[in-house]
Amino acid sequence: MSQGKKVAVVAHGYGAMRGYSGEGKVYLEGISALKERGVDYVIVSFSKPKEGKSAYFLPFRIRRFDKYQRLLVWFPARKLRPSLYLNLSGVPIPLSKIAPHVIYAGGPAIASAPTKYSRSLFWKLYLLPFKSIAKRLAEEARKAYIIANSWYSANLIKEAYGAEAKKVIYPPVDVEFYRNAFSESKEPFFLSIGRIERGKSLENAVRLSAISGVKGVIVGSLGDKGYLNYLRGLSGKLRAPVEFLVNLPREELLEVMKRASVYFHPTVGEHFGIPIVEAMSAGLIPIVPKESGGQEVVPEFSYTTLEEASSLLKQLLNADAGLRREMSKRAEDFSSAKFKSRLYDEISKFL
Repeated sequence: MSQGKKVAVVAHGYGAMRGYSGEGKVYLEGISALKERGVDYVIVSFSKPKEGKSAYFLPFRIRRFDKYQRLLVWFPARKLRPSLYLNLSGVPIPLSKIAPHVIYAGGPAIASAPTKYSRSLFWKLYLLPFKSIAKRLAEEARKAYIIANSWYSANLIKEAYGAEAKKVIYPPVDVEFYRNAFSESKEPFFLSIGRIERGKSLENAVRLSAISGVKGVIVGSLGDKGYLNYLRGLSGKLRAPVEFLVNLPREELLEVMKRASVYFHPTVGEHFGIPIVEAMSAGLIPIVPKESGGQEVVPEFSYTTLEEASSLLKQLLNADAGLRREMSKRAEDFSSAKFKSRLYDEISKFL
């Protein structure tokens, strides 16, 4: 890459994106922010993207070992000479000696927050080498310009690296799309959305249904068939009235949102939780863990125990139309357009 006002966008998973994810949305909107302002850029990913200017580690796709891909993308990134690195992969790989390094990050996996990496021996062993390497990156984190995706993440970044986030910018949410599901006429059930994998703690939604006696609907893309079978078995064992809708197209999800009264977020330790805001756009009242970034969005509807969540659920099933409109209005502050504007305001300081 020649010298000039060019940005190297570090997006380790860009070359292997499949479906729709929160991090994928950050990639696309971050790149869009540059495109809309005529800024030249190159994408730096682990696997070769299908199109566009890129630098990559491997010419073929690998979707496993995500944490290690975040480290290995340093090899193609360090060969470039951009005006700025915009690192959307969150890990402080050492680049600031080459050019200013802006990192958009959630809470590091090496921090103490509860995640799937702290819930089983398998994941603890998987993360062990990553932890050893990541701890050595604290100096780079302190040199880089870090933007956190929530205050919750900012605190975890400080804990893990001793580095202060310079700014908090919440992730982009497609609020316009989900507002199409807004309805003041609701049915008495709650909705939970999340990839069907153990790290999402969807069993909390099943247990909430059992404790409260309120029907739950769990919607998610299938990541772990064994976990789905476990959830179904748990639902039967607890006699919880739960319906599972797997790999539901987004347009069909809108129809479910139109009817649901409450959104329950089951993942303790989530750095933000994009489905929370998507549901708010559709007029659902969210119930979120206190131990998460979602608590910053709706602190008044946060829980510590499932018993607290059950009490909130029963109160909110028949929430009035005014509260639903308020939730939808609050969601507007998380739009993609506002994310792009806020992100570009920060990176433009280096261009």
